[in-house]
Amino acid sequence: MKEIIEPIIEDIPSGMVFDSHTIIEYLLQKDSDAYLQNCNGRTTLSYHGYIGQVIDGIAKERKFENLGKSWSLNIHKRFSECTCWRKS
Repeated sequence: MKEIIEPIIEDIPSGMVFDSHTIIEYLLQKDSDAYLQNCNGRTTLSYHGYIGQVIDGIAKERKFENLGKSWSLNIHKRFSECTCWRKS
């Protein structure tokens, strides 16, 4: 999953804030087959938590600033909490 998410993060301009909901939505738009293939029977909540951990690992490697929690639109078109980062 890391190799699928890294190019998405690369497309984000430096200095911009992004959250896990944004990356998940972008993944669904850009490569829905990869999104589905990597689910491995997880629930949506569990799978998105896993994706968030992958994003966090990439963010730590690249020393992006973790800004804490954000409140944004999820794939169900409902607002919920997720983590956000500022790309360096």
